[in-house]
Amino acid sequence: MKPDVRTIRKHRRAGMSIVEILISLSIAALLLTATAAAFDAAFESYQINNDLTLVSTSSRNALHQICATIRSAWNDPDVALISASTDGTELSLTDANGRDIIYRYDANTSQLQVNINADSNWYVMVDNVSAIAAGEKVFTTIAPASSHFDFGTVGKVIIRFCIQQGDFTQPVSAGVVPRNIVYER
Repeated sequence: MKPDVRTIRKHRRAGMSIVEILISLSIAALLLTATAAAFDAAFESYQINNDLTLVSTSSRNALHQICATIRSAWNDPDVALISASTDGTELSLTDANGRDIIYRYDANTSQLQVNINADSNWYVMVDNVSAIAAGEKVFTTIAPASSHFDFGTVGKVIIRFCIQQGDFTQPVSAGVVPRNIVYER
């Protein structure tokens, strides 16, 4: 039995023409482009949040360690002093365990570093650190407001620096009052 010509034409019309295929491919391409743009925006948002988290966490950890050490440091001119270098890049003190601690901002490596007991090793606390403004001190010591303290006693230590991660820059500052203050004898 020979197929009818009308049946063959119906089968050919049931398929898609080249124009319909091109239109459907264009729509699929637009959908894929929109999906790729959404993924790119989500990735950028993730990267920004990740940079923010890294800066927040690293600055908080470094500041917590420095502040805790300063609070428990010896602040007695007869035993040990808390002192900052004249350019404000180093802070030296003796902690509650009798260890000599030096915190240092190294502008060449953009790091905040710590040294324990005049060891030859400097340990990195935070990377991508800078002074808040050019020439500004990172560590500043302030004498107590009262005259009831021995000369050389530190009333407060100011810490100020910036941390940068990606496009995000976070200024960090704290004022720390040492607890081991010795009054005049």
